[in-house]
Amino acid sequence: MQPRKGERVRALLRYTKGFRIPILLSFLLMAVELILGFISPLVLSVTIDSVLDTKPVNVAWYFSWFVPAVGGVEVIRRNLWIMAAAMLGMTLLSGLVRFARARLNTRSGEGSVRRLRDRLYAHIQRLPFRWHAAAQTGDVIQRATTDVDTIRRFLSGMLLEFVRTLLMVLVGAAVMFTINTTLAMITIGMVIPVAVVSILFHLRIDKLFTVQEEAEGRLFTVMQENVTGIRVVRAFGRSGFELDRFNAANEENRKQLLRVNRTFAALWAVLDILCGMEFAAVLIVGIFLAVGGNLTIGQFTVFLSYVYTFFWPIRGFGRVLSELSRTLVAAGRLEEIFQAEEEPDLENGSAPSLRGDIDFRDVTFSYGENPVLEHLDLHIPGGSTAAILGGTGSGKSTLTLLLQRLYEIDSGRITIGGADLREIRKSHLRSHIGIVLQEPFLYSRSILQNIDLRKREPDRALAEAAARDACVHEDILDFEQGYDTVVGERGVTLSGGQKQRVAIARALAGDSDILVFDDSLSAVDTRTDAAIRDALRARRQGVTTLIISHRVTTLMEADRIYVLKDGRVAEEGTHEELMALEGGIYRRTYEIQSAAVEEGDPA
Repeated sequence: MQPRKGERVRALLRYTKGFRIPILLSFLLMAVELILGFISPLVLSVTIDSVLDTKPVNVAWYFSWFVPAVGGVEVIRRNLWIMAAAMLGMTLLSGLVRFARARLNTRSGEGSVRRLRDRLYAHIQRLPFRWHAAAQTGDVIQRATTDVDTIRRFLSGMLLEFVRTLLMVLVGAAVMFTINTTLAMITIGMVIPVAVVSILFHLRIDKLFTVQEEAEGRLFTVMQENVTGIRVVRAFGRSGFELDRFNAANEENRKQLLRVNRTFAALWAVLDILCGMEFAAVLIVGIFLAVGGNLTIGQFTVFLSYVYTFFWPIRGFGRVLSELSRTLVAAGRLEEIFQAEEEPDLENGSAPSLRGDIDFRDVTFSYGENPVLEHLDLHIPGGSTAAILGGTGSGKSTLTLLLQRLYEIDSGRITIGGADLREIRKSHLRSHIGIVLQEPFLYSRSILQNIDLRKREPDRALAEAAARDACVHEDILDFEQGYDTVVGERGVTLSGGQKQRVAIARALAGDSDILVFDDSLSAVDTRTDAAIRDALRARRQGVTTLIISHRVTTLMEADRIYVLKDGRVAEEGTHEELMALEGGIYRRTYEIQSAAVEEGDPA
């Protein structure tokens, strides 16, 4: 749910923390630039009325010092270059001020957004696994890129334009009243309807931007899912379906963008009419005043230049408000992420050795209203190899998630070496549990960096030893660059079995007290499976190994086998003990798989 507008404004102000002084200085320089911009035309006014004509000098008090300072009107008439030099000097000074202001503004805007990106990424890293499981990746990426870039554009440019417009009204009004009260009243009076139209537009566009940003987020999600799952899309011939799905999301985004653009078009038309009316009114009244002798030609010329200068910022006020609306929507979408509660107690707790017995005692857990484990009791001796067998939804993978405290149990207790899991520091727990998933994730880095992932500078000897145990060393050497071969995104350079074995090597290379293989040996052939299990036994040295698999041949040599059904342990024992159970789940599974192998199915 989007935060309220006041909360979004406060959030936008928080994003500028650490850069507020440069931002305020850029505002001050903007004021100086505007003042110079309003003073410069007065040089032209004096030139037309008092130098080229014979009218007495009649300028506002803040410019009355100029003519005496350069020697008077007669000196100026004999040296017309003085006025040109004055104009050039003010232009150069204005350029220097503009350069300093732009430099300050850009550095403060980009610096604020850099800190925002760092803070956002760090916060996402600390969010609980449950949040990531529920979030749409494409939408999160869109918020972290498009929405952050919207804030960057506002802080780097539109914020200054907003201040420029306000200063233009204040400074411009003060200067115009020193020239002619009637024309100033007409000009300032036209600001009111422009402001009203802009505010009404702001209120409407805020809702349209919210809908459009959500539509764009759904489009990003469809794109991300399609690109990530392209292999499945091609394998099941779903290209046409996915294209239709993308076209539908793209069409919805297009419709919302058109609604936004139509509203903008209406705004520009109304503002152009209002500003055109303003200029026409000033022109007509100014001509009458000049003909009647109440306004000099120089003053009229200067006032028209002021009105023209006034025209663009006031017309652009609606655009500034629209960018403010877009920015506040973006800030609200980011605040939805920031308001998500970070995973608590990540660095709190003890850091004991995890090479003890693992006990699940009366553990109950559910995903929402769907119970997965119900009063589960499970004992795994420390240093042993335990195997888990069970049907889909029996809770096999859930055990590994609970063991790493990626989810918290609803009731019961989990202990390792007698220490309650809830009292162990989460970062310590996760850094000492090596896990290999059924679908491994490899980074777009070298094979060496993927294996020894936990170190900034990977240990080649350690990585090679782990790769040998994972039966992937020879495969790596076959690559032209060996361990320095960079795997593609998500490991596309490698085959499925090679990716799996590199992931196994990564788990073996870590300083793990517990190793978990979550159906990760199913992607390798039975011979490689046996070789990996032999290597695990040889290097066990007190490490507790938990193997989850649907393939009985992978489980049968474990010290203890547990069969899960309906969230509880239905059977447990050695291979021989479970095979002795008439009608048991394990025995029935073994017989089915053995029959399939005899018939030529490599199950």
